[in-house]
Amino acid sequence: MTIATQFVKYVFVALLSAASDWVVFAALLAAFGSPMLAQATSRIFGAVVSFGVNKYWSFQSLQHRQALIEGPRFFALFVASYTLSLSLFAALTFWGMSPYLAKLATDTTCFFFNFLVMRFWVYHPRRPVQDDQGRQAASFPGKRLSPVLKADDRSSPLR
Repeated sequence: MTIATQFVKYVFVALLSAASDWVVFAALLAAFGSPMLAQATSRIFGAVVSFGVNKYWSFQSLQHRQALIEGPRFFALFVASYTLSLSLFAALTFWGMSPYLAKLATDTTCFFFNFLVMRFWVYHPRRPVQDDQGRQAASFPGKRLSPVLKADDRSSPLR
C-alpha cells in the first residue's frame, strides 16, 4: 500500500479518533471546568480508537501476533505524543490561548507526528529474519540476524 493511501485512511481514522477525543474533552471541561483534566483524559479515549482502527485498516497489520510488537511500540508513541500534547496544551493555555483553540493546535501537531511514527515504526512492515538454518527466527524491520559462526570456520573474522 502506498504512503498516500495509508495517509488518506489515517485521516479518516484520525477524524473518528478526534471525534471521540473532542466529545470526552467537551463533556469533562463542561462538567469539571479543568482544561488539563479534560485534555489528559480525552487523549486516552482517542488513543484506544486510534490503535485498533489504524492497526487493522490504515496500516493493514492483520497478523494478531504482530500486536506483541506493535502494542508496546504504540504505547511508547502514546507516551511521547501524550507528553507532547499536554506540554504544548499547557504552554498555549498558559500564554492565554482559549482551551478549544489550544486543543486544536495541539491535536494538529500530534496528528502529523503520530502518522510519521506509526508509518515508519509502529506498523512498519517487518521482514522475517532467518537463523543460520533458514528457519524464521524473529521479525525486525529491515534487519537480518548474523549467522552463527562455527568453530572451524577459517574465514571467520574472529579467528
